[in-house]
Amino acid sequence: MNLKKVGDRPAFRRLSLERNCLGALLAVIMAALYFTFICVVAFSPATLAAPVYAGSVISLGVVLGVALMVSGLVLTAIYVAYASLRIDPMVSSLGKEVQ
Repeated sequence: MNLKKVGDRPAFRRLSLERNCLGALLAVIMAALYFTFICVVAFSPATLAAPVYAGSVISLGVVLGVALMVSGLVLTAIYVAYASLRIDPMVSSLGKEVQ
């Protein structure tokens, strides 16, 4: 397969743009969540040490830490679903065009 031939197609440029934008957007969201958590740890640790409810042995920090990990899984699932529904068909059609 001739890479120059593939790279010159508008469909390839659109595919690259969509994939890169999606990846960048999800990475920025995850980074913002992570750095927000780290800033709270650094500047307001008492907030995270507070119990979830009165008498609880589980702190807010534990809940938010687990929520941060789950958000990573959710963002990954969003990428996989979008790639399966939108990007994979674009790759398939581009492959058929080039052959």
